[in-house]
Amino acid sequence: MRYATTLGAGVLALVLTGCSGVLTNNATAGKSDDKTVTLYSVSGPEVTDPILAAFKAKHPDIKVNKIGLPGTGEAFARVRAEKDRPLGDAIWGGSSELYTANADLIAPVELPNDAATVAKDPAHIWHATDLLFQAIAVNTDKFPDAAKHPKTFEDLAEPGYAGGKVAFATPKSSGTSYSLLTTMVTLHDWDYVDRFVKNARMLDGSTAMFNMVKDGEVGTSFINEDLGAKWIDAGVKIKLIYPEDGVSGQIGSAGIIKGAQHEAAAKTLVDFLMSKEAQQIMVDQVQRRSSRGDVPAPKGLPAVEGLKRADVDEKWAAEKKDEILAKFDDAVKSAG
Repeated sequence: MRYATTLGAGVLALVLTGCSGVLTNNATAGKSDDKTVTLYSVSGPEVTDPILAAFKAKHPDIKVNKIGLPGTGEAFARVRAEKDRPLGDAIWGGSSELYTANADLIAPVELPNDAATVAKDPAHIWHATDLLFQAIAVNTDKFPDAAKHPKTFEDLAEPGYAGGKVAFATPKSSGTSYSLLTTMVTLHDWDYVDRFVKNARMLDGSTAMFNMVKDGEVGTSFINEDLGAKWIDAGVKIKLIYPEDGVSGQIGSAGIIKGAQHEAAAKTLVDFLMSKEAQQIMVDQVQRRSSRGDVPAPKGLPAVEGLKRADVDEKWAAEKKDEILAKFDDAVKSAG
């Protein structure tokens, strides 16, 4: 499944991790009243708390029982286990392709604020709550010649790449790198990956990939844009470059669980997550990019309209993950 865009061909249309007295991590789900919503949350309190506090202020008659889960995979496994008798009403967090891959568990519902988001699911399974892009990071002390800085993914695969080794986390351990890998394949197919890995310094996780370029151990890496912008604001000597041939990214999402006992309250909550009020909090307090076209990006990040992203097939990325990872491993082994 591919998502629709209001920004024109080739331009991005598209990365969430209780409130005191209201939210609990071990709340009892499945109450019979319509003024309670049980939320399975994949994001940390630094993301959820400020937005759910605003929801409480706007809808004091609806109680949110938040149940925190460690990851989107775990959340959908729980929803699947409860499929015949759903205990949750809504799920929030994780990227859109996992919602697409689990579409049988999510109610297709069109919500009023869907119209304002720059990322839209034509099937109305996922609802965009934030956007997260990956940029090329260049250490300007290690790699000072701006004329030689990479502008595209293709530049990073050139023989004898002028920036030296490119730090890259194994996609098995890094969701960021998996998004990058599926973008690479979408843009340039597997022959590109075979060439890229020859220039790559393979690492075990995203943190190592980010820190390598920050500390100047390599000239070039990839980085989640929100972290890169924070480091630049703190004085770290790096530059963010959004590849001109396509930007890798994730659509943070929410959905309404099929068969939810409190569907009306769940609709109210998920719609609020996309509202201008909630999205301004996402930018100002959470410091993540809004999913709406009318809420400017956080300080230090470019406007979404100026970014181009590969149209990665979400269903393929989700359902063929094991196959994609195995093929990447083969490319690394062949590179020696």
